[in-house]
Amino acid sequence: MTSRINSMPDIEKDPGTSPTSGTLRVLTVLPDFPFPATTGLHLRMVSNLELVHRLGCFSALLYFSTEGREPAPVASTPLAQICDEVRHGGRRFLHADFSTGSLVFHKADFLVRGALGLPGKCYPFSMSYDRIGAAEIVLAEARRVRADLVALPSKFMHYTVGLRAQGFGVIIDAADVLTNVTASFLKSLKGRGGWLGLYANFLASRTQERVFLKECTELWTTSTAEADEFLRISPTARVIVVPNSLDENAIRPAPTAGEPVVGFIGTYSYTPNLQGALFLAEQVFPRVLDQCPNAILRLAGADMPDGVAVKLRSLKNVELLGPVADSGRFMNDCAVLALPVFIRGGVPLKVIEAMARGKAVVASHELVDGLAIADGKDMLIRSAPDDFAAAIVSLLGDAPFREQLGVHARATFVRDFSISSAENALRRGSVLMRR
Repeated sequence: MTSRINSMPDIEKDPGTSPTSGTLRVLTVLPDFPFPATTGLHLRMVSNLELVHRLGCFSALLYFSTEGREPAPVASTPLAQICDEVRHGGRRFLHADFSTGSLVFHKADFLVRGALGLPGKCYPFSMSYDRIGAAEIVLAEARRVRADLVALPSKFMHYTVGLRAQGFGVIIDAADVLTNVTASFLKSLKGRGGWLGLYANFLASRTQERVFLKECTELWTTSTAEADEFLRISPTARVIVVPNSLDENAIRPAPTAGEPVVGFIGTYSYTPNLQGALFLAEQVFPRVLDQCPNAILRLAGADMPDGVAVKLRSLKNVELLGPVADSGRFMNDCAVLALPVFIRGGVPLKVIEAMARGKAVVASHELVDGLAIADGKDMLIRSAPDDFAAAIVSLLGDAPFREQLGVHARATFVRDFSISSAENALRRGSVLMRR
């Protein structure tokens, strides 16, 4: 595949060399540059591009960027091998730069339109992109590359109407069910400050999915349970389960770690990750230390609030690593991965990567609900602090059991969450296979 890479191009440039006649042309739109891949969402972005490449499509990428997170050089990333073109759509408007009046206006608009079920031009998770005219930028790029299909993240699903009106098919990649995610946040803060704003987000997201999902050509979702949810929201939608996936040939099982290290990794600007880390450090780990006094809890990931970091560093045997360049090495050095996350968006790739590496995992019920993961076979699934701690202690004290769980977890990963399994799902019925 010939690769034409541009780091910051003029989006009006002529398209590159045409692919073989009959090849589908796919424009994938990403809300962020996926490298360095610091979140599970970044990893899903890359795996989706890899899937388009594997299916033999002409693959163009349009990405947006964020101030303070500079894209890695394209030539140093896999994009140079899996994309025919890579182009920059612009830098999103920072949420902090919205005026108070503008934010109030948007929340009021979300409330009114959401309550009435009316479509809008701006939604909670796309405000920063809508502000810079992302809908028009995407449409212009679809015309430029003569796309047959445009793959959009679900936060951009309201761009579907304009694209379909111009003759473009649209694939929506739904990393999560926005209605359910916003409802979960709403439930977690009910009666506390900020509840009305979250209620506005919930109403708007619910309307967004009800109005626009039925307009897309195809919807990709991460699990059977979420596919059922989308069909409940939009019964006529064409839904394909495309799980969050990793290359089974690139990630191999790790040797059993010798030290009693318990690990958690996440981006702490995402509230459920921060809450999970606090739950683990304050409620679970002291119970672990009562029976395993040499155990160490390592918390990795970016954006830990300063005040929380000070509190966590004061706790016995708790280490804060901050951002780690290699999540795989971090996981490999842990005897147990502890993942008490109680609000889930999509299928968390931290779980999938741990399974791919054959690691022993203790996860919350909420994190793995609806997935074909067996408690006691693939991992231990617990939620209450005492139960979570007891599960960690049992694994720290039993290396053969840790290894047994890891072997089963790896097999389940290959069957359900490898990139080969995702490719097979698309080959069985995606519009990308129509020539």
